[in-house]
Amino acid sequence: MKSRPEKYINEHGVECYRNVHPETLFKDLEFLEVPENLDGNTQFALHTNLGSLTVLDRLTGFSGGVRDTETGYRDSEKRFWLAEGMSDVRRSGAVTIQDAIDWVKANATWQDVPR
Repeated sequence: MKSRPEKYINEHGVECYRNVHPETLFKDLEFLEVPENLDGNTQFALHTNLGSLTVLDRLTGFSGGVRDTETGYRDSEKRFWLAEGMSDVRRSGAVTIQDAIDWVKANATWQDVPR
């Protein structure tokens, strides 16, 4: 039997989860607000052993500023996918953490996947 996710504080003082498996229920994991955002931006992060999901609500520099929400996913190998254009994984309907990861990848408008 697989162990349940466990919350801990890493060496940088950041709250993370270990023992997260692809089938872990997404609703059982908590995004935390990232402090010290600039210009009224709001960011939330979820750090796990499978990688990190971030949600950023920000004012863009286009057309005098338009609000946008984007979700990023960085895996354990430092590959990164970004879903822009009012994309908030917390509202995606994902049931498992793997569903959430797959949603970001499927909706990515930008990726950094070094070979």
